[in-house]
Amino acid sequence: MNNHHLIEEDDQEAAIEAFRVAHEGHTQEVEVQRDTWSIYCLCKRCGEINTYEVDNQARQQEDKEEALFTGARGR
Repeated sequence: MNNHHLIEEDDQEAAIEAFRVAHEGHTQEVEVQRDTWSIYCLCKRCGEINTYEVDNQARQQEDKEEALFTGARGR
């Protein structure tokens, strides 16, 4: 079963923990891969895959802040 979710930037740890809790009886078979803007959770025992992607609005805000910082630093 594959599930894709959009989450807020600050909700990444909560999403990982919720997946682990849902598979509490077999957490040794849970694989989590974390990237800057996405999380991939796989339970090898039941085949459940959840992907979590940080909402684009959070990404755009960070990109704007980075551009402002880079522009101010380059002056």
